[in-house]
Amino acid sequence: MPEPIRSPRLDLVELSAELLVWIAEENLDAIEDTLGVTVSPAWLPTVPAKTNYKLLREDPANRPWLSRGIVLRAERALIGEVGFHSAPDELAVVELSYEVLPGYRRRGIAAEAVLALTDWAYETGEAGTAYATIEAGNTASIGLVRSLGFLRGELYEEPGIQFYESGLPLRR
Repeated sequence: MPEPIRSPRLDLVELSAELLVWIAEENLDAIEDTLGVTVSPAWLPTVPAKTNYKLLREDPANRPWLSRGIVLRAERALIGEVGFHSAPDELAVVELSYEVLPGYRRRGIAAEAVLALTDWAYETGEAGTAYATIEAGNTASIGLVRSLGFLRGELYEEPGIQFYESGLPLRR
């Protein structure tokens, strides 16, 4: 298993093809045994396992860019997901996704995970811009990306969805 991306409180662990299958099958025991962490059934739907599995099978080089489990080291528990929808495109742009389980929200975990992941992405030299598409009513998520320097753009025109983007590295 590759080394996770580490931040002060978190490990962002890559999800192998095998783990993605177990997530889709809801095989908590196999996930827990492999990662050595506690997994809540509520964590499973945070990961787009089937989509990530397809992308991983198409190109194994996608793996570090896809969903990662957010592990809270102090509790050895999977508490969320953070990743990109795919590897950077030809313009060095990545689309960000993240979700933290309800019992762990409002503790700065999402911000810490996003900063660690986007710092890693920037340091690869392959990503220079990140964006997120967020439901207009999701004020917590909008507040998070705005606090990290993302600006609202008009590129995305789906009703009820807002588009935010930022150059990398993100501001602190």
